[in-house]
Amino acid sequence: MLTGLNFQAPCIEMSNLNNLWLQITGLTCNLKCRHCYLSCNPANKTKNFLNLEKIRKAMDRVNKNELEEIYLTGGEPLLHRDINNIIRFCIKYTNVNIITNATLINDKKARFLRQIEIDSDYEIIFRISLDHYKEHKNDEIRGKGSYKKILNGIKSLVNNGFNPIISAVDLWNEDEAEFRNGFFNLLSEFNFEPSEINLKTIPVLKTGEYEKNFSGYEENDFVTAENIKNCTLENFDCSNTRVIAEDGVYVCPALVNDPRGKIGETLSDSPNKFFLELNTCFSCQHANKKLFNNEWKVS
Repeated sequence: MLTGLNFQAPCIEMSNLNNLWLQITGLTCNLKCRHCYLSCNPANKTKNFLNLEKIRKAMDRVNKNELEEIYLTGGEPLLHRDINNIIRFCIKYTNVNIITNATLINDKKARFLRQIEIDSDYEIIFRISLDHYKEHKNDEIRGKGSYKKILNGIKSLVNNGFNPIISAVDLWNEDEAEFRNGFFNLLSEFNFEPSEINLKTIPVLKTGEYEKNFSGYEENDFVTAENIKNCTLENFDCSNTRVIAEDGVYVCPALVNDPRGKIGETLSDSPNKFFLELNTCFSCQHANKKLFNNEWKVS
């Protein structure tokens, strides 16, 4: 439900909690990407890791019948020392998505995780951050040598029966068809046939490192009641999503580094309504597609 008043930002009310994101490694990552909207890096310890006990307590407050996907994110979620037990716990309830740069994945790790999936009724889905099918362009953003490490991780996943999704930030405003075909040609080298679902392109979010290294939002980059009429409200991730971090509940994965995105200490005391008053929300309005959750219905 959308509430639009002329003296305040439009508001979206969460209908059902279908997608639960777990910020398990805070903002700690093994890479330091020049476009990271959360400024994640190896030295960023401003948020603590989320432990399994807090995840258990959060799940006690979730309507399991509504839950469709769990997402493990950070930072880099595979840095969590208890990652295997977290995956084992979460996959009891629904599909588990791991949002990773894949640099920590080898054949042994992929084989182990594949066995966890085989023993479950649900899937482990890997979303791999790779920003360009050309090595020099990716490494310009994610750091020298990251491309080869990411591709090695993808190869290990494919060799062990996974069907990874590539998550690419559109930094170069390239022709969309050419951009997609470049990735499909790259993925075709890994002995599986990629489909539209294997590539998720994401617009830039002009906060964190992107704002420092490139540019920030313009003065008029905000959600308006008039422009939101042209959007599909379900495409705003906050319409059916919440994020559990160590320090509380956030409305959206893009806002876990912004105190204005925190809406409660637990799911029980978190409101369903959220006013789209932040510049980051403009990216969702402008894109008019899900920026974070999987899009299983591909047009």
